[in-house]
Amino acid sequence: MSKIIGAVEIGTSSAKALVGEVGESGSLSIVGMATRQNEGMRKGEIMDFRKAATAVHAALEEAEKMSGTTVDSIYLAQTGAHLKGQMLRGSASVVSSDNRVTADDLKRASMEAKRRQPDERRSYVHHVRTPIILDKKVVDDPVGMLGNNIDLGYWSIDGDDKAIQMGLHVISNYSLEVDDLILSSIASATMVAGPDLRRAGTIVLDLGAGVTDFVVYRQGYVAYSGVIPVGGDHITGDLSMGLRVLEPYAEKLKLEYGQAMPLKDEQSEDVWIIGNKTIGDRSVPRKAIADIIHVRVTELFEIISKELGPLLDENELKGGILLTGGGSRLQGIETVASQVLGQNVRKAPFPPGITPELAQPENATVLGLLHYGLEDHSLPGQKKVDQDVGLLGKIGRIVGIGPANE
Repeated sequence: MSKIIGAVEIGTSSAKALVGEVGESGSLSIVGMATRQNEGMRKGEIMDFRKAATAVHAALEEAEKMSGTTVDSIYLAQTGAHLKGQMLRGSASVVSSDNRVTADDLKRASMEAKRRQPDERRSYVHHVRTPIILDKKVVDDPVGMLGNNIDLGYWSIDGDDKAIQMGLHVISNYSLEVDDLILSSIASATMVAGPDLRRAGTIVLDLGAGVTDFVVYRQGYVAYSGVIPVGGDHITGDLSMGLRVLEPYAEKLKLEYGQAMPLKDEQSEDVWIIGNKTIGDRSVPRKAIADIIHVRVTELFEIISKELGPLLDENELKGGILLTGGGSRLQGIETVASQVLGQNVRKAPFPPGITPELAQPENATVLGLLHYGLEDHSLPGQKKVDQDVGLLGKIGRIVGIGPANE
């Protein structure tokens, strides 16, 4: 019997809902998707609950209608500057008399790693496991191997309780449960950076409307992640101020004529703000548009460069840097990123098999939510169903149903 699952991204400019059907063999088919303008967000965080909920619920309703089904549960994307990551590590001695590693040894090391609690009024939303080390040697599955000590870690992201709770309530008000919270950058990377790229070492930058999410992979595992509170809306704001036009017209100019690289003087044709050349319309130099965008985009990548610091090591980034998200549509943005970051930067392609209407950079997160959520992230020797204590166990403290036990 198939299962119907959903994915929701509550973005700064729009809310996206995706409906997937999981067959008995584990195959995933996208059967519905919808997007609604969202006016309840700012920089990745809900500022107006009613407006955000209205957008999400409308997107869910349309996606369900398109699919002809109803969703059983939701994977919910997490973003916002309130999210912070840290590396947690734990170890355990192999206790069997013959020194063979068991699943219980791994579980004890995992519990030790997760023992550290976040600050008051904050909760973990995502634990992403790093390599397992058996006696100082990285192994994929040590169960049954001979050894003395197991060491493993998690890149663990915690967030503000109120911000997390707000997103959960948006979904619960639609009478749905959240299966899991998944970091937006990791969801996007799951979609656009395959296993080979992650093993080679890569960085995925998701350029959204309100924020830029990023994640760093080394040897196939997450090494670092973060959220920069700068996105496409800031470019629109700069154009509005610099050109002295209303923001809707600035957004239109950005989408139609925007590019990240500056233009030469001889390329400076004039374009019309409204486009109908009637009374009230006026022209602006296309070069001015490009110059304003170039300054803001350069600043964004300078912030990212400062944040990543030594992680921008070309020897550890054989897979290069991938750009996705709606902001990556800007012409020439990969060139500016390469100049500032000093790395090979390119726009991220989608894997084959995704229809062209879905394979758009602004859909990377919501598509990746389903794929990441359906993967088995359990420890070796531990069944997925045994590990899945569910969201109630992970962050139950937030919604007032008992202490978190993950």
